[in-house]
Amino acid sequence: RNKVQKRTARIIIEALQPIATDKVDLADFMPATTHDVEAMWAELVEILREVRNPPLRRLVKKFMEDHVLVAAMKKSPAAVEMHQAYIGGLLEHTLHVTRLAVRVLEFYPQLNADLLLASAFLHDIGKTAELTRDLTFRYTDRGQLVGHITIAAVWVQQKADLIAEETGEPFPQKTIDLLQHIILSHHGIHEYGSPKLPAIPEAMALHFLDNLDAKMNMFERLIT
Repeated sequence: RNKVQKRTARIIIEALQPIATDKVDLADFMPATTHDVEAMWAELVEILREVRNPPLRRLVKKFMEDHVLVAAMKKSPAAVEMHQAYIGGLLEHTLHVTRLAVRVLEFYPQLNADLLLASAFLHDIGKTAELTRDLTFRYTDRGQLVGHITIAAVWVQQKADLIAEETGEPFPQKTIDLLQHIILSHHGIHEYGSPKLPAIPEAMALHFLDNLDAKMNMFERLIT
């Protein structure tokens, strides 16, 4: 009997040179959104121009002017394994939720549009500190110990304090409380990590919109 000799392809590595992750496009080596990141950001900015309430408008602008935070948002995944777990996933998810908020406002005009749009933008922004975005997706120490929900709520207060210092006027406490409540309750139930349960219509709306986009993305990835 003739014996078939199996041949295994080999790669011989003669040299390795480390390269800093900020010098390469990680999307060439890791899962990444199929959408144009800059186009998504531009659309998100355009939608948020509709925020008319002066304090909320200043707060949204203050976050958008944080170039380090924005750069992180464009590269961050929305999760480690679940929905939009790829580079640019956080921005994609945020845009989707904000788009959904715009459509929902057509059917429920009694909702506070400014509050819903601002919270759609900020609800998951703490994931820029909760998750890594280098050569793997994992939780940071801060993410494990504090979590993105609490991080985002703290950032809202910090940005509001900066605005108060710059304007010489106190930032409306009620606006902070409402926005923080929506962020703190957007997972819907305590078992899913929400410190608070939705207690205002905008919080309930955002919870469902957030959950809708997350679940649809998960189904899409399983099917395709």
